[in-house]
Amino acid sequence: MDNTNTDRIEQKVREAGFSCLLCGECCSGPDNEVMVTPPEIEVLAEAAGMQKDEIAEPYPEWIQQDGCTFTFGWVLKRGADKNCIFLENNRFRVYHSRPHICRTYPFMLDGGGLIISECPGCIAGNETANPGQITEDLLKRRTAEDTELEKTENQYQKHSIIPGSTIVFDSSGAHKYSLRPKKS
Repeated sequence: MDNTNTDRIEQKVREAGFSCLLCGECCSGPDNEVMVTPPEIEVLAEAAGMQKDEIAEPYPEWIQQDGCTFTFGWVLKRGADKNCIFLENNRFRVYHSRPHICRTYPFMLDGGGLIISECPGCIAGNETANPGQITEDLLKRRTAEDTELEKTENQYQKHSIIPGSTIVFDSSGAHKYSLRPKKS
């Protein structure tokens, strides 16, 4: 990305007037699916003193093809209240180890443009603190997401689909998974 586009994104971030209000809305509710990569899961596991399978679950959109059920990637687990398991006092419990998507919310790059999600922390007339750091984090996020996508596609292409299997594909491989009925 050229400096002109980076500067334009940083200016839009600055103008968004974002300041985290610690309201926890971004980490709450049943529609809160935070995609995480295998490297992010490892960092979180170490920081939180948890096992990887305690942190993430398969992305919930399953594909049926040739007698196989599969999905691509992982999302952070949510508790019985449907909130992120790391939400504590309206803040990410292992804040310094939070995933890219959490670092950059409510911002996201789309092509060369910036998308700003609806967030109570975006207040018209204010100026975003640290827009340069947020822009840098957005660029790191895009690089990480592009790398994850490319590696996941490679894993999908090199593995055989075995009828009757349930698989999660990610950048590190094809992982057999057991679909368990959800508790009511």
